[in-house]
Amino acid sequence: MSAPNPPDATSAHRHWTSSLWDGSWLIIPDLHGHAARLNAALQAAQRYPAARLAFLGDLIDDSPRRRQARRVSASGQPDDSRHILTAVRELVEAGRAEVLLGNHEAMACASVLDDHRPLMDVWWRVGGREAAASYGWHGKGDAGELAEMLRWWRGHARLWLDIGPPGAQVLLSHAARPTPSRLEAQHSRAADLLDSAEDLVVWFPLGQHADNGARLRSLPCLPDGFIASLHGHMETQDIWTLLDVQDVPAYQLDLHPGVGRLALMVLSAAGELAPLVALIQA
Repeated sequence: MSAPNPPDATSAHRHWTSSLWDGSWLIIPDLHGHAARLNAALQAAQRYPAARLAFLGDLIDDSPRRRQARRVSASGQPDDSRHILTAVRELVEAGRAEVLLGNHEAMACASVLDDHRPLMDVWWRVGGREAAASYGWHGKGDAGELAEMLRWWRGHARLWLDIGPPGAQVLLSHAARPTPSRLEAQHSRAADLLDSAEDLVVWFPLGQHADNGARLRSLPCLPDGFIASLHGHMETQDIWTLLDVQDVPAYQLDLHPGVGRLALMVLSAAGELAPLVALIQA
């Protein structure tokens, strides 16, 4: 699989300074080791030069199931994970972006940095083999640049993020909302992950068996002043809306790869949410 260098990948952060930010955000769901998804996101970002970017996690691992959905066969071959991690890290270090921890990054960190072999067996089957190959690592010995990148990720990624103006805040997390007590404690760094294979914030798919628009008692409520939460992780055919018992929506943005589109969300400086759907040019 090739790793194209999008023409706007550098310009998205080269001239960025905090003085350019108008308080708006562009929220970007799972990229899964597929550079065409990153390209679509960065091309959309050109339309919002005053916005900061927030990546919802699962930047890596072009899994066999996702390749099958796109009718691509590249088992064991390098995917675009290295290209994506490098580009997003540059955006974060430039102050243009924030990044969340997804379950695929959690698996990678546990496998490579902690030598968690049972979890590595899972990671290898769901795209880790291809992501590691993008760094020239095949599961044994010194992981080199991959290990360095994952250490950086562990130090900078968040489990959740609050964005938006007072009274119109939005919670971002990869999979589920944190519980109210956990949210209040603000233990939102990757180091606060409860367990690499069980933390609901990065692993539990909201509304896995629920219809679009369903109200879920299992969905933790948000504090006063929050208008919504945004998530990736669970593939849907369109942007999926779920409601807590107070009717505050949780939007799931990770569209099934077979639809060939990337669902983004814009949060204006005034706290207004607007969906944006971009075509993925394979």
